[in-house]
Amino acid sequence: MPSLSASTLKLFQECPRCFWLHINKRIERPRGPFPSLPSGIDRVLKVYFDAYREKGILPPLIDGRLKGTLATHPLTLGFNDEKTQARLWGKLDDCVVLPNQRLAPLDHKTRASIPDDVSYTERYYKFQMDVYTLLLERNGYSTSRSAYVIYYAPTDGSLHEGFPFTVAVHPIGTDPETAYAIFFEACQCLRAGLPQSGATCEFCRWAKMQMAEPERSCELSPDPKMVKPASKAISRAQASSPEIPGDLFTFLNP
Repeated sequence: MPSLSASTLKLFQECPRCFWLHINKRIERPRGPFPSLPSGIDRVLKVYFDAYREKGILPPLIDGRLKGTLATHPLTLGFNDEKTQARLWGKLDDCVVLPNQRLAPLDHKTRASIPDDVSYTERYYKFQMDVYTLLLERNGYSTSRSAYVIYYAPTDGSLHEGFPFTVAVHPIGTDPETAYAIFFEACQCLRAGLPQSGATCEFCRWAKMQMAEPERSCELSPDPKMVKPASKAISRAQASSPEIPGDLFTFLNP
């Protein structure tokens, strides 16, 4: 049973081929170094929010910017879907119990600056919040069909008095039906053959260029004797790893 999340569904939306390879063949996109600062901030925020969760009140950072209390139910949620024979899961940063006792996902975002308006949040984070709302409802919770994205960004101030930062809370509406529709479409994709690449997928574009000009790639290397043409490297990979599809780098015309 495939297990999907908001991040893998986002990958499906970006490039069905990369998604198919990631889930079906465990061939992941290359990843570079990841900054550790956001993880450190998330850790500090969790400790801070948990302290006020135990008190049954909102932290001063967001008190007055929204109403309710922090939820005490588990934040890691999932469900097995009989229709698709797949699992959807996710780990919420946090969740708010509103005055009407309905739940709303809450997510922390660290940025260099606060977005100008809520349209940025709706464009880049609404789908993630749609998935979280779907997870809450499939686990028996009543939701408000809304979510809160909290931004933390540095601001001007006296560093010797503590690192100054500003906070902004963006409320948005959520649509769990849309999240499920994309989940269903992604599961259908996994059961079919290797799909076409996303129109703007930079990873697939790079791979296509490598296959189209393997000799030129060698010429650009500082030591051509140490580089083998990409086609030969792929052939060896296929020989040693039969699970790699033979048409991995066979690209369909858009």
